[in-house]
Amino acid sequence: MLLVFLKGIRPKGLLILTSISMSLFTLAIFCLPADSLSKPPDFCDSLLKLRFNDTLPAEEQQYLGITGKNVFRISDMKGTIFVIEVFSTYCIGCPKDVPVINETYSSLKNDPGLRENVRVFSIAIGNNRTEAENYKKERKILYPVLTDYDFDVHKTLGNPRVPYTLIVRKTSKGRCTVEYSHQGILPSTDLILKKLKSCVP
Repeated sequence: MLLVFLKGIRPKGLLILTSISMSLFTLAIFCLPADSLSKPPDFCDSLLKLRFNDTLPAEEQQYLGITGKNVFRISDMKGTIFVIEVFSTYCIGCPKDVPVINETYSSLKNDPGLRENVRVFSIAIGNNRTEAENYKKERKILYPVLTDYDFDVHKTLGNPRVPYTLIVRKTSKGRCTVEYSHQGILPSTDLILKKLKSCVP
């Protein structure tokens, strides 16, 4: 019966139906209620090695320390501490994190102690470059947005519900530690800045 139904749909209609189905599937995975994690998961070293394939504006490449690179890893980036917001453009609650991360990003520019060491960016799970750029423009996001179209990052993180925010520190030996993790909407910019200041000697 389903096969007969699908055969009766024109290609354009089938494309729309598929798009709606994928959106509902993504919403079901990502947008359930979430609480803070009590313990950071053990994935940090693997996260540093994952490759991103994103063509970012020159200003954002310079900020991240990946000038001229369209394929790069977090381990390639400038800085030792990273604020990483993991989200999906299909997530209903994720936009609520944008003002907090935007304010964090702006505040760092005025703090010499943090400005040189900290980099802020987000990762769009299951989204392509166009979706990420449209979301960035619509939400007036100030920081770089990377993409994880194939869910490689999401799997490495243990398939968390989003939004999911991390503060990770890169060590001199090429490894990293998770300094803070939060699953759900961020409570405030002050909390993030306090966590960051505790990471910097």
